[in-house]
Amino acid sequence: MTVDLRAEVWLEVSGVHLEGVVWDGDAGLVRFVDIPKGRVFHADPATAEAGHADLPAPITAVHPTTRPGTLLVADGDGMALASGGELTERLAAPLAGRPEIRMNDGNVDPAGRYLAGSMAYDSTPGAACLYRLDPDRSLHTLLTGLTVSNGIDWSPDGALCYFIDTPTRRVDVFDYDVTTGALSGRRVFADTSDGPGMPDGMTVDADGGVWVAFWGGSRVVRYAPDGTADLVVRLPVTQVTSCAFGGPGLDQLYITTSTEGLSPGELSEQPAAGALFRAEPGHRGRPSNRFAA
Repeated sequence: MTVDLRAEVWLEVSGVHLEGVVWDGDAGLVRFVDIPKGRVFHADPATAEAGHADLPAPITAVHPTTRPGTLLVADGDGMALASGGELTERLAAPLAGRPEIRMNDGNVDPAGRYLAGSMAYDSTPGAACLYRLDPDRSLHTLLTGLTVSNGIDWSPDGALCYFIDTPTRRVDVFDYDVTTGALSGRRVFADTSDGPGMPDGMTVDADGGVWVAFWGGSRVVRYAPDGTADLVVRLPVTQVTSCAFGGPGLDQLYITTSTEGLSPGELSEQPAAGALFRAEPGHRGRPSNRFAA
């Protein structure tokens, strides 16, 4: 039996395609991006006051780093550091000179490495990869033949890595070697094909529950560690893109949404599309890992 909850609009930012929400515990801020605008937002959970920096679009993900005042971003070319509202250092550019493809979602592993994937703008099957950027700035291709490389996160002990290639409509799981950053033993964790929408971003809570945002599905679903769905967070918009726990107690679930793919009629029916939502689902998240800059 699943528990049903509802998320409410927390922050209206007139987003086009919000993504990549993450909690920056050191700064005490919720961070997220608007991909086609190249906009990197920060918001205070206590006041809901928000600001942003405009970087060269697209910016597809943002993460805190071990370097004070510096963020890691994924963009059209690869990965870079940003500070003071501008890109300051290019770390890797596996997609440079390829305007038909861009980076997509990513996350930082327990050892401070960055795993992030790509996607073609037209979602060409097999055109995407999953990369690993190590603290020494070396770049490694972990998976090829993907289509829309999306949500990625780890079990609380770091031994499992969950991963989504959206068109498969699955959440897969790998055994993960935190010492080397190697993936192995890919298998299906949850088959989501019997519900509306397709899996997009994800986060793993402190108890090992896997929370998945569903593009076109108007919801975030929690899967228990055994892969069974046990909680659903409903939203009044269809294009749900990512989720992350934040706030001082890590007990607030922040959820990004999008307007992409919506007709004028659908937009009028979904006035909250492109907003940041928040729910209190009765679970807690884990502190975000920081890229070892």
